[in-house]
Amino acid sequence: MLQSAPPMAGPQPVGLLVLLGTVGSAVLAILLVALSTYGRRCRHPALRFFVWGASVAFIPLASSAISALLQQRKTDRDRRSQYCKEPVVCPEFPEGSESPEVQIMWTILLWAVIMVIIRGNADTAAASAATAAAAPSTGDDSVDGQKVRIPVELLAKYAFVAWLIVICMPEAEWLEFAGKSIFVVFFLLGFAKVVLKLVAFFLASDSYAVGKNARLVSGYMAQLVEEGAVEGHGQVPPYVVMGESKDHIEATPEGYRIKRDALDNKLGALVTLDRVWRLSDHGDGLLGKQLELRDLCLSFSLFKSLRRRLSGYPLAEEGTSSPLDFVLRGLDASGKGGPDADRVFRVLVDELWFASDFYYSPLPLCSFSGWCAALSYLLSILIIAGAISVGCVYQLNRVIVFSMEFPDEPVSDKNPDVTPAQKAYYLITLFLLLATVLTETCEIMAGVCSNWTKMALLGNYIRGGSSGRYTHAALEAVLRLKPAKRWSYKIGQNAVLEPRRFGKRSGLLSEKLYGRAGLMKSVKISTAVKDVVLRSFKSSYGGLDKGSTAAPRVGLSGKVSWDWPWPATASGSENENLSLGGSGNSTTEHILACHIGTKLFEMKYSHAACPTSAAADKTAACHLSHYFAYLVAAAPGLLPDSTAWTEKRYKEVVADVQAALGEDVADGASESTAQRYERLLKELSASSRDKVLRRGAELGRLLVEAYVGDEAAAWRFLADFWSEMVLFVAPSQNVKGHVEAMGRGGEFVTLVWALLLHAGVTDRADTPRGSSIP
Repeated sequence: MLQSAPPMAGPQPVGLLVLLGTVGSAVLAILLVALSTYGRRCRHPALRFFVWGASVAFIPLASSAISALLQQRKTDRDRRSQYCKEPVVCPEFPEGSESPEVQIMWTILLWAVIMVIIRGNADTAAASAATAAAAPSTGDDSVDGQKVRIPVELLAKYAFVAWLIVICMPEAEWLEFAGKSIFVVFFLLGFAKVVLKLVAFFLASDSYAVGKNARLVSGYMAQLVEEGAVEGHGQVPPYVVMGESKDHIEATPEGYRIKRDALDNKLGALVTLDRVWRLSDHGDGLLGKQLELRDLCLSFSLFKSLRRRLSGYPLAEEGTSSPLDFVLRGLDASGKGGPDADRVFRVLVDELWFASDFYYSPLPLCSFSGWCAALSYLLSILIIAGAISVGCVYQLNRVIVFSMEFPDEPVSDKNPDVTPAQKAYYLITLFLLLATVLTETCEIMAGVCSNWTKMALLGNYIRGGSSGRYTHAALEAVLRLKPAKRWSYKIGQNAVLEPRRFGKRSGLLSEKLYGRAGLMKSVKISTAVKDVVLRSFKSSYGGLDKGSTAAPRVGLSGKVSWDWPWPATASGSENENLSLGGSGNSTTEHILACHIGTKLFEMKYSHAACPTSAAADKTAACHLSHYFAYLVAAAPGLLPDSTAWTEKRYKEVVADVQAALGEDVADGASESTAQRYERLLKELSASSRDKVLRRGAELGRLLVEAYVGDEAAAWRFLADFWSEMVLFVAPSQNVKGHVEAMGRGGEFVTLVWALLLHAGVTDRADTPRGSSIP
């Protein structure tokens, strides 16, 4: 007998919970996918914290919504069984696409699966390793300071989503076996990829090519010094490139050593730099045709050497002549007796590119094993296929809908209208599936195009073997692909006297989001800058004799010595306290004063055409002067003085510039350059101004007076001065600061730091105690 009709709506609190859970899950799913992808490039702590918080909140929120929907389905079934005693009379209980609850439930479940897959890709490195970028280790700890551990949080998310799938399966009979199998396999593929990467990390931690490599290279370099193998002019040192294995290593009381038979075997698995050079010089295949492959091997070898420094190991070859000799003459591609600046800095960029990848991205699987990389690519392809298949299953079974099933027929129970909420769920689901496809595709492309893959293939090519022909073809194909950009290859620019000229963003929120470096514009590192720095490096030949707080030999042979004390005036003692060249001075103040002097000289001659012979020197001097102003403002940790003091001093100088010039005319848009020069010289020379401004104005005046009619010589002097300032500032014990700089795209001073490091220069000569960061 038919009972009275059951209530049509469920309890209101449950409906509200479902609504809030669904909307919240949708918002968090979109944010997580977008920010997880963006977060690979942006490592701002606030963004990472937000993404972590959203990922933590998503699973409970989705679980609450799904549990509420299941409870509502159970309640509806119980009511139906209570009131409908005669099934023939009662309407069929809605299943599958006919039930809005089931549609929402499986839609949220798909969002959860996509979320853990994408977050697994973005978080594998962070979840499995405590990166050494924050604090370089004092020794190997699994993977060069990275502690490989089980990512409990990520695995817990997978377990929670698996539980949600299990409890939702009773509501999936309408999908049939094929549909359910496709969904479950899609989820398991993402989990399998995470497990593969974890297995690779644990294997890498015990590998001499990855985990123990810094310790091995440190011992091997000491071995070369003991054997005298690093001595010799113009010879290519036998640095390790690749192929390290347990069979080549022996442990001694002094550390790891490489067996002599492994080094003498010119056809063995161990590849050294001299072997690469020898093959290249003899015109061996690709190495003979494409010198950039030889340089890439050099970059990879130097990266392994650099890891010693980043891990706290001593540099056994420090102070010997061979490293410097090889840097200066070993990179001579032209045969003219000196290295090409573009080539030298390209090698350094590739070296730090490897370092940046190693510390700030998931450990490349091809760096440990080719089969790991191949399996990872295969899983990514299957995940892409799974995402497309799941989308088709959801579309065909109308789990997600955007239009009526029969648009030409009227609305009815069998042909319901589509609500705006259903259309929103449809678009969100398609967006998330498309993001999954794009993420996996980008990961495949980034891996295939990376320099790590090129090195893995190159190692197999050099070692030869039965697969040499296939490796040759694969290497030629990969060489046509450019790796994803990680090193910015730009230098930041700032002008104390023109604060708006290089401003890119402003405001407290912008500084919090992008950092101070993100507020300023940057320019590409010009050939002129590279040439002048390498020219000064060659002339110094490793001897950084610090005369004061400026660069080595800051006076050079020019007409103005920038170490001069402040000239006496008629009053005798008025300016005695303004000397920036005596004891107790700061590098920061000297940089700012010289920057102001350079800017005033540039302003004086900006109305006239620069001599052709001086164009390159002018570009180098101006770019480096603006770059040092940028370092003081945005990266004070890379300078010798205390970071806190440098920040404080810079703010004082900038505030005094604004007080002297005024906000409205600070950029001088309404006056000629001659008028602006005279006005600035007068304003900055006032006795009430900061001593840095007065010193800068005096230096600018002296430059203009000393080089009347000889602008080319002045720009040559300034270019040499600023390039030698780079050479003075770059050597530093502040390893952490340079590693952090790699994480935000790199700094030019870090390139020079690495160059000097390989030349055996590890700290500033004659640096006063306490004036540099320990």
